[in-house]
Amino acid sequence: MEERTYIAIDLKSFYASVECIERDLNPLTTHLVVADESRTSKTICLAVSPALKAYGIGGRPRLFEVIRVVKQENARRRRRVPNHILTGETTDAEELAVNDTLGISYHIAPPRMALYMEYSARIYEIYLRRIAPADIHIYSVDEVFIDATSYLDTQNISAHDFALLLVRDVLHETGITATAGIGTNLYLAKIAMDIVAKHMPPDADGVRIAQLDEMGYRRILWTHRPLTDFWRIGRGYAAKLEANGLYTMGDIARCSLGDAHKYWNEDLLYRLFGIQAELLIDHAWGIETTRMEDIKNYRPKERSKHMGQVLQSPYTADQARLVVWEMADALTLLLAERYTTTDRIDLTIGYDIECLVRPEIRDHYKGRIHKDRYGRRVPCPTHGYACIERGSSSRIVMNALTKVFDEIIDSRLLIRRITLSAHHLLSNELHTSEGKQLCLFSLLDMEGHSSVQRETVDETKEKALQDALISIKKAHGKNAILRGANFIDGATTRQRNNQIGGHKA
Repeated sequence: MEERTYIAIDLKSFYASVECIERDLNPLTTHLVVADESRTSKTICLAVSPALKAYGIGGRPRLFEVIRVVKQENARRRRRVPNHILTGETTDAEELAVNDTLGISYHIAPPRMALYMEYSARIYEIYLRRIAPADIHIYSVDEVFIDATSYLDTQNISAHDFALLLVRDVLHETGITATAGIGTNLYLAKIAMDIVAKHMPPDADGVRIAQLDEMGYRRILWTHRPLTDFWRIGRGYAAKLEANGLYTMGDIARCSLGDAHKYWNEDLLYRLFGIQAELLIDHAWGIETTRMEDIKNYRPKERSKHMGQVLQSPYTADQARLVVWEMADALTLLLAERYTTTDRIDLTIGYDIECLVRPEIRDHYKGRIHKDRYGRRVPCPTHGYACIERGSSSRIVMNALTKVFDEIIDSRLLIRRITLSAHHLLSNELHTSEGKQLCLFSLLDMEGHSSVQRETVDETKEKALQDALISIKKAHGKNAILRGANFIDGATTRQRNNQIGGHKA
């Protein structure tokens, strides 16, 4: 099989860089975080500029963590100057480097998701000047994979120089720099970018480019820790591996070679992770068989649509029930807009940490408890589902989901997360071609027959109403027409209609 060359490109602190460019500031030297401070200091920062990360701030901290780190750094700077008094402050790292009497400051930029998507689309168009659409996969708003194999020979250029060319095209036209990884497969390109490149010193433009093949991966990264730095290994996977004495990718690779009579062998990995162990073992060896054409040709056997939100404060059961009702309405409108139907809807409710802090709730709670990623004790989420007659009826879905909510909820608990999902999605054409099972006896029953006729009329009216709502919202905005319940205290639809991905548009 022909050896291929893949390039992964990640735009550096993308949201923060866009906000710096929009303010005519240098993205590499400016202290800036993207966060909605109206949500209190507990809000998650969507991006942190590289200069601010240099103080040890992570990529997705809480705003209060940024405040704390900057306060600590300013205390250190204050101790180093005469009289322990800072003469001013600046948001620029270069000014701080030459003037010890200045304190650290930073910009807080509210999220503008629509703007970031515009920049992302512009950058994709820049890539397309050199790369055919068939050879590029958009992984996220700020990350792409490129199959560069055919371009290297025709342009007589190395993979490193070609990656640098692409990154500099973007830099010169937008002011945004990037990190790139080059690999002999998609996984190695991703790991070269995520781990190796990000530990390299940048060039004058802030660009980092790293390259890996299978042997280089084993030599450099088989001892790398933590495991969570590797693509597809989250906290849960890492905890399970470490509980079984596997701390590195090298450990996993060696485990896969173990004899059947030993504790560490391939069977252990399959017992822990099921069929996913196959991919884990391949990645431990630096192997990835998926190619760009496989991604382009992939069609899921089954489609689903998920919708979730984290509430800005703990909600009571009555308040959360309204939000579930609103989300069910939004979900069905989305299905109707895409000419799609469902026959199963799921609901998951996540609870707030306050449930086990407040004595009036904690002392009466007897259910299961788990720890969140911060080690805090929280009641386990509850889940339920309903099978419905295939369609996208707001009335049916809203009634079914509120009924599921009433069945699964512990009304004494405070709610923080709500997730809905519609499964077994079919296009209207496929739904129609499937036909509908009729009951001969119900048709012979005149009362039943009349009921069927009324339901058909109701469905037709509701479909016409949905179409009208969709048309108005497309023409005049999502908040141009709303239900009365959307104005009740605690409702979230109006606010979420001005958001993209749960953040300000």
